[in-house]
Amino acid sequence: MEDGAEFCPHCGADLRAADISYSKPRGGGWDAGKVLVVLFGGFLVLVGVPLLFSGTALMGVTRSLSDGYGYIGVSGVDLGTGTQAIVFRPMHVDEMVIDEIDGPMVRYWHPEPGNFIDLKFTLDSNNGKEVFIGIVEESDAAPVFARMLYDSIIDIDMDHPYDSNPQITYNRHSGDQLEGSPADLDIWAAYAYGDELTLEWEPEEGDYWIVIMNLDGSMGVNVDTGFGVKAPFLDLIGKGLLFGGLVCFGLGALVIYVAVVRRD
Repeated sequence: MEDGAEFCPHCGADLRAADISYSKPRGGGWDAGKVLVVLFGGFLVLVGVPLLFSGTALMGVTRSLSDGYGYIGVSGVDLGTGTQAIVFRPMHVDEMVIDEIDGPMVRYWHPEPGNFIDLKFTLDSNNGKEVFIGIVEESDAAPVFARMLYDSIIDIDMDHPYDSNPQITYNRHSGDQLEGSPADLDIWAAYAYGDELTLEWEPEEGDYWIVIMNLDGSMGVNVDTGFGVKAPFLDLIGKGLLFGGLVCFGLGALVIYVAVVRRD
């Protein structure tokens, strides 16, 4: 046949070939593999959503209650007593211990709570007297304060973190007046005094009393108090939860999109 012939000269067959195109049906059905992929993507989304909310909430709470120096707590709470002292007792501080770490070099780590948190107390005098705050181990406090007249705080009921007038329940311990200034006692694990004072303390394992008095040891303590805890790992945990939630949610959404929505 000649080049470019359109018909066979012998049988007359049409020699012009039409273009052939192939198309894949859209939405090629739901097989077992697609179902499993979608279920996996949905699981990632379900895991990611609570992580997002948890991380956002934790970061929001820590930052809203922060005093600007990394301490989370309350301030502006008025405490007053007609006795010689206001006492919080006992405060339990437990040791955090990581047992044996296996490996080529076996080591033991016995971190103290102070490796993880710091405590801060602030006091402002409401009656013009210099005030004193001290932290003392219970074993050292009991012999000194056993026969002393003081009010022990057993409950503080606050409506919100900024409630400056919470309902405070005191328990009065009968006894005599302690002579002299509390600063002269050689029992304190940490202490501070003045008309406006701040006491920062890295706690150690043990049972402690927190004692608030007038520096001169006189009766009638009236102070504006604040308490804060610095725990840097809380913000890190919040950021970790938020990042993990974003990863899980984004990956799950991508898996579902590829399996269900996207078309080849």
